Amino acid sequence: MSYPPEFLKLVDRFIHLANELAEEAGAGEASAAILFAAGRYNAFNFLSQNGSEEDRERAVEFYVSEYRKAIVSNLEGVVGPVIKPQD
Repeated sequence: MSYPPEFLKLVDRFIHLANELAEEAGAGEASAAILFAAGRYNAFNFLSQNGSEEDRERAVEFYVSEYRKAIVSNLEGVVGPVIKPQD
C-alpha cells in the first residue's frame, strides 16, 4: 500500500504535535488524547453531513475498520519503521 506524500506530510504534522504534547503530559496521555480527538473530529465531520441513524452505524464500522488498518500497517512497518533503530 502506498500513500501520497501530501497525506504523509499531514500525518507527520499530527505526530509532531503528539510528540510535543507527550513531553508535557506523557506518551500514554498524548496517545489517548489523539485517539479521542480523532473520534471527536470524525463524529463532528459525520454529524455535519446530516447522516441518518443507519449511516451512523456504517460510519462507526468504517472508522473502526480504518483505525485497525492504520495500526496494523504501522506495526508492520508498511510506510517505514515507526521507531528509528538505535545506532
